[in-house]
Amino acid sequence: MNFFRSIKFRVWALFEIVVIVLLAFTYIFLIALFPHFYEWMKTYEISEALVDIRENWESENIGSVINEQAIRKKMYVEIYFPNTGYSYYANKLGGSLSLNGLGKTPITKEVRESERGLIKRRFRDEMEDNSVLLVGSYIGEDKNDPEAYIFICNYLEPIGTTVQIFTRQFMFVGVVMMVFTVFLSMLFSYEISAPIIRINNSAKELPQGKFNVKIAKRDYGEIKQLAGTLTSASKEIAKSDDLRRELMSNISHDLRTPLTMIKAYAEMIRDISGENPEKRDRHLKVIIDETDRLSSLVNDILDLSKLQAGVTEMHPETFNFSVRLSGVISRFDILKENDGIIINLEADKDIIITADITKLEQVVYNLINNAVIYAGDDNTVIVRLFRKGDGNVRFEVIDHGEGISAENLPYIWDRYYKVSERNKTHKRAKMGSGIGLSIVKSVLEGHNFPYGADSREGEGSTFWFEAPEYLEVKTEAKPVHGKRSVSEKKHETK
Repeated sequence: MNFFRSIKFRVWALFEIVVIVLLAFTYIFLIALFPHFYEWMKTYEISEALVDIRENWESENIGSVINEQAIRKKMYVEIYFPNTGYSYYANKLGGSLSLNGLGKTPITKEVRESERGLIKRRFRDEMEDNSVLLVGSYIGEDKNDPEAYIFICNYLEPIGTTVQIFTRQFMFVGVVMMVFTVFLSMLFSYEISAPIIRINNSAKELPQGKFNVKIAKRDYGEIKQLAGTLTSASKEIAKSDDLRRELMSNISHDLRTPLTMIKAYAEMIRDISGENPEKRDRHLKVIIDETDRLSSLVNDILDLSKLQAGVTEMHPETFNFSVRLSGVISRFDILKENDGIIINLEADKDIIITADITKLEQVVYNLINNAVIYAGDDNTVIVRLFRKGDGNVRFEVIDHGEGISAENLPYIWDRYYKVSERNKTHKRAKMGSGIGLSIVKSVLEGHNFPYGADSREGEGSTFWFEAPEYLEVKTEAKPVHGKRSVSEKKHETK
């Protein structure tokens, strides 16, 4: 059943249908309608001859005109003079046709009684076994008293066996064409379906990790485009597969390390420091810190999944970004005490924006945390918030670390992507799961905020985003009918 739904069968079937339709049209117009077309053609020739004879009736060479028409068009032409009973005829039909057997009187009577003085009738020539078309008319001013009558005859059946010959030839040609087109259509269907089948077989190998689609030089342009698209898709699948493996490795490492620490310190509390308050508190602090690391990792994964699945809704509010920014930076005070990290804040006052506060604070935290992880030898991170002057504000986080190569820069926003060279040289990089910047990307795109990163190797990186500033405009309304003026506040976001 699948074979009948295949492209190979359908191409073959459509090709055969086209051939059958063409043969049917050929039969209809060449065989079935040929007698009708032949009759129309002969009628037209007779009409032309009749007009020519009438136009040259007064000329001296009328006899030549009649003979020429009879010879050229293979017709029987007879001129009958009713006053004398004399007939002049030219018979070039090749038979023994004569109108004497029909009788002139009945025919001339029909001409006089006809509306236009023109009659057409058919009769059978028994000797030639053929149908004859007779056209009769008059010559003169009055059809009731004409100078002469003109009768032109021609055979309607094109030589007795002609149609039969055509029919037999058509049957022979039809059978040959059907046999030939069966093989031709099979060849065409194979040529069209073979590249698609080959691409399909290559696609089946994708789960086994084979991502190269074979393309033949003689393949059609559309097939090459399809193969190119599939190849590009397969490379992306391979990249995603690599990212998945890296994710499993990163997550496994990030989960195993704190779990190992939690277990080890829990056993130490049980076996060693349970009765020593100072050691016990220190060990419990390690357990709590590692638990926080696990919770942060799991929350990041859940947040990213929700954002990319579109199930997390944005709840925009208008707030003072400058004030909120100071609060987020204060979370990193512990790093200043423990690791000597310096975070310099350069922010314009009272910058008001509209956004989802929780989500935007998460973006700011992730960008600063990323800069802290990859801070340079000066352990300094610069956070800037300023008005651009075009109605937008710009937020920047700058570090003086090793920077990111131009080759890796386009991929830093991908899920779980971590530049391996940077990870090797930063102990704090091991704390990240590689999904912080993906969360930043999803949140900012959900707000339609422009964002980006600029970096040079050996000079550090700058991560930024922009947002429209919320402006509050006060206008005073004039008193109306003695009423006191009232203040209106109109808010607009540029």
